[in-house]
Amino acid sequence: MRRSSSIFLLLLLFTVAIAKIDHVKEKTSESHGDATKLKGKEAPEHIDHKKLFTENFKQRRAEHKAAIESIKGIGKDKTRLFLEDLLKNIKNLLKESRETIERTAHLAESPFPHDSDLLKDAFSKLHENTALFTDLSLAFSKFFETKVQKDRKLKTLLVWAYNYSIKTGVFDADTEKKVNLMAQQHELIEKDQKYFNAYDKERVKEELGAEDAERKRSKSKKAERKQPKGEL
Repeated sequence: MRRSSSIFLLLLLFTVAIAKIDHVKEKTSESHGDATKLKGKEAPEHIDHKKLFTENFKQRRAEHKAAIESIKGIGKDKTRLFLEDLLKNIKNLLKESRETIERTAHLAESPFPHDSDLLKDAFSKLHENTALFTDLSLAFSKFFETKVQKDRKLKTLLVWAYNYSIKTGVFDADTEKKVNLMAQQHELIEKDQKYFNAYDKERVKEELGAEDAERKRSKSKKAERKQPKGEL
């Protein structure tokens, strides 16, 4: 059991490691060939690098989902240790990506930085770790709400990550919806009146149980008030 837990930790840390986009380059090369070696009429008119990145990003999202489900089954004590390590790694990687992006003055609305390995690396760190933080935060809401409330620097970093990543348009519809939900959760943006986090099953269960208990107490009190009082 100890061995499998160690292996699993490595897998989890891999999900927040610096993402490389070399295989996206390979995919582009395989699909279009080397444009410099082709004749003019055979060369691709346009390669949508942003689209290729988004398609690859969807595969990483599947890995994130599997990691979240695995964490849920390791027990509360181990879960906290995992989350502590993951949050530390995510925070560091988001910070690194911000420093690179701001140093190079690359705007979120600018074309995808396919011609810069430095920017592609930062771009990948930003989107993967923003999305992974979102998944973790929604699934383990109490833990992450406490962390963000106590860490002002983390919240400031999340505000930047949210605003920048949303503007790039890289997220698919489902990921963007969840990232917006996370932003409301931590009050990075105004919380919608209909806000509801259905991803933390344990918390939803607790809250529904508490509401049910409150309804029963209220009903019991009403019944007591309706009972006729004895004459003095």
